[in-house]
Amino acid sequence: MNRLVAERTIPKAIIKKARTAWLFWLIPLGAAALCVWFVYRDYIASGPLITIYFQNVEGVMPGNTQIQYRGSQIGEVKTVALAPDLKSVKVTSRLARDAKNLAREGSVFWVVRPEVKVGTISGLQTIVSGVYINVQPGQGSPTNVFLGSESQPVERLPDPLNITIRSSSLDSMQETSPVFYRGIQVGEVTGYQLAPDGHAVLIRARIRHDYAPLVRENSVFWNAGGVDFHIGLFKGAEISAESAESLLGGGVAFATPPDPGAPAADGALFDLSEKSKDEWKKWAPSIPLQLPVQAPAVAPPPGPRPHFK
Repeated sequence: MNRLVAERTIPKAIIKKARTAWLFWLIPLGAAALCVWFVYRDYIASGPLITIYFQNVEGVMPGNTQIQYRGSQIGEVKTVALAPDLKSVKVTSRLARDAKNLAREGSVFWVVRPEVKVGTISGLQTIVSGVYINVQPGQGSPTNVFLGSESQPVERLPDPLNITIRSSSLDSMQETSPVFYRGIQVGEVTGYQLAPDGHAVLIRARIRHDYAPLVRENSVFWNAGGVDFHIGLFKGAEISAESAESLLGGGVAFATPPDPGAPAADGALFDLSEKSKDEWKKWAPSIPLQLPVQAPAVAPPPGPRPHFK
C-alpha cells in the first residue's frame, strides 16, 4: 500500500525540445563543409603538384615563394627538402588550375634573384618582393618532375641559324651578348666552352631566322666589345664602340663580302678576329631578306591642322 502511494506521489519528468537545439548541429555540419572546401581547393580546383630539383634554393621559402609566368602568379612553393641523394634540393609546388599546361616536358624552371653582371642588372624587384620561380613553357608530354635551371634559359627562337665562333680568349663575352650586322642586333651568344685541345674558346651563337641569309661561308667575324681606339695621320684620334651594351657586356659583329659565298650551314665554324679591318665595314653585298612587314604609320584624321605660334 505504501509502495503504491509512493509511486503515485513521485513526479514524472516532462521532456521538451528547445527551439534552439538544432543550432548544435551547425558545429559538425560546418566542420564537414570545411573539410569539403579544403578537398575542393587542394585537389579539385587547384592544378597539379609538381616537383622541381635545384642545386641552389637560397631565398626559396615554403608558403612564401611564388611561381610566376609573364609576371602573374601561377603557383606557390609548398615544401623544400634535401633530395635523398643529398646532391640537390627537392622543391614541391602547387600550380594553379589554369596553369596545368605548364607541367609538361620541356618546361624550364629557374629561381629569379637580384643579379649584377658586366653590363646587365636583373631581378632588382626581388629585393622588395623576395625571390620567385619563373618558368619557360615546354611542348612535351605532361609530367610532374622537373630539373630546375641554375640561370635564366635563352629565349627560344623559331628556326635560328646556329654557328660556332672560335676565339683565342673569352674576354668580356657572356651568354646573351649580342651579334651585330651593320650595328643592328641580329643574334646573340648562347654559350661557350673550351675547345677539346684547350687552345681556344668555342662561342656558340645563333642568328635569327630573318637575318640568317646574311651569314655566308666567307663572312668574317670580329670582337665588337670594348672601345675601338684609332689614331689617323689627318683625322687624329677616333674612339668608337659598336653599342653601349657591347661596351661592357661584350659582343660580336660580322660582315659579308660583296661577292657572298654559299649560305652558312647550321653548325658552321668561324674564326673571331680581335679587330675589324676598314674594308670589312665598307662591304655592301646584295642579299635579299624576307623581313616581317612593318605596320604602316597611322594617318592623321581629316580636317584642318592645328596652328601653333
